[in-house]
Amino acid sequence: MGILKTALYCRLSKDDMAQGDSESIKTQKTMLTQYAKEHGFMVVEIYVDDGWSGLNFERPDFNRMLDDIEAGKIDVVITKDLSRLGRDHLKVGHFTEIYFPMKNVRYIALNDGVDTANRNNDIAALKNVMNEFYSRDISRKIRSSFRARSKAGLYRCSYAPFGYRKAPDNHNKLVVDGETAWVVKRIFELANKGFGVRKIAKAFRTEKVACPSWWLHTRNEKDYSWRFENPENKYEWAPCVIRGIIGNPIYLGHSVMCKTEVIFKVGKYRNVPESEQIRVDNTHEPLVSQELFDGANAKIQSRRRDTKNNFVSIFAGLIKCGTCGKSLGLRYWGKDKHHIYVCSTYAQNTKACSDHRIFYEDLYNAVLADIQYHAHLAFEDREKAVALALKMNAKADGNKGKNNEYRLKQAKKRYEEVTRLFDRLYEDSLSGRISNENFARLIDKYQTEQEKLLEVIEGIEHAMQEVRDSQKNAVQWADLMAEFVGIEELTAENLNLLVERIEVFERTETEAGAEQVIKVCYRFGGYIQERRFKATMLIRHGRRRKYPLGKGTGDGKAPSVS
Repeated sequence: MGILKTALYCRLSKDDMAQGDSESIKTQKTMLTQYAKEHGFMVVEIYVDDGWSGLNFERPDFNRMLDDIEAGKIDVVITKDLSRLGRDHLKVGHFTEIYFPMKNVRYIALNDGVDTANRNNDIAALKNVMNEFYSRDISRKIRSSFRARSKAGLYRCSYAPFGYRKAPDNHNKLVVDGETAWVVKRIFELANKGFGVRKIAKAFRTEKVACPSWWLHTRNEKDYSWRFENPENKYEWAPCVIRGIIGNPIYLGHSVMCKTEVIFKVGKYRNVPESEQIRVDNTHEPLVSQELFDGANAKIQSRRRDTKNNFVSIFAGLIKCGTCGKSLGLRYWGKDKHHIYVCSTYAQNTKACSDHRIFYEDLYNAVLADIQYHAHLAFEDREKAVALALKMNAKADGNKGKNNEYRLKQAKKRYEEVTRLFDRLYEDSLSGRISNENFARLIDKYQTEQEKLLEVIEGIEHAMQEVRDSQKNAVQWADLMAEFVGIEELTAENLNLLVERIEVFERTETEAGAEQVIKVCYRFGGYIQERRFKATMLIRHGRRRKYPLGKGTGDGKAPSVS
């Protein structure tokens, strides 16, 4: 057997740091290097991910090592133990039992006695499960620590709520923001007078009252530069933001925390039931009285149309108009009060957009069918699902991915030429072959071009990185979808975990009846494909071409999706 090209992989997470030097990167390097030397392995690279969790497999050096394996640069991978490779027993098992053998790569975990060159590695599966249990235990301890801090009344969110700021000497305590507190008080006063959230938003636009995101942006707490390229957006208040302020007990001086929690291994957030949330009263100065708070909320609740039958839309915040991009509002249809979504722009001004609308039943069935199809595809043929996501995203991006490599090469070539011109110009100046006036003029010209070229190179490299990220996202999308194979029901929780937005397009009339297209934008995957279906609820109502709001009849049966 020839010399084996060997990779040494070291990893350390913040949780492992508590164990001291026994887990340190330096200790791991020393141990692995000594082992490789004693056993005649030729070390070609040492890969280090410092401060990365074992549950996260998107580590920079880990992925760099995989790229080198794909390029045939590595024959052996050695780690201190299995937990350094990772703490997700399914993914670690995938690498040790499937990926490494397929690539003819030998894997060794020193302390666990695992060597894929030997057939007897049964202990590895048990070790993997124990490593994941360790991560689960750490996760529980961290969550317990967060809850303990919350019970002590310590504010621990990234940003202070609108109307407050974090105390300069204690970021776990809120103090009144003298610049914005008056806006919060005015919101409650207007709501108590019977103003709806949309009417309040309109009043603030008229009065030129800056929205919360503008304050975060100007204070460099969060980057919203993309939004405020248009200066008028400074006064654009989203109704949901106003509704969130009115319903938030933080403005009574009370803190309600632990409203969400991270789903273990998935890394996404889910809502915590109200009974499990932590509320601590009188943690900071209130902005409104209990009387004003109750009055404003009572008025807002009385304006909500869904309180009579307790219907709550699972698509809230997700469904958008495919033409203008605005949200679709929920309305009633006919004497049986069927729920129907209508473009909010069209509802306010029929000239501003076209007649986009869709029945709740049609939307539910179309989205469920789309998720079921792609979940089944990802479960049965993961590679095909990944390829589909990559293909559709590449199609959406056009040919820029193909052109970027050529443009980058040309920009770098020109940058090198300008650099050489710089050098030659200095030589000509020193030798007197060029006047001082021409020297200054040309230096300024080349320097300007050089700066522009650097911007172009940086932009192209960023775009190329986005293409590489899309490949990783496609894999994450397929993995996530596969977990929902067999899904039979849509909920707000699983929708928000899987979907970023749903776009509804205008109906088209055919001989067979009304047809409609929706596009589901998935988390990680983007727009995989559009779904065209028969708008069966419209056909049942017998109003294919025109149906005004609040009129019509129907049997209310759920339609099938084609």
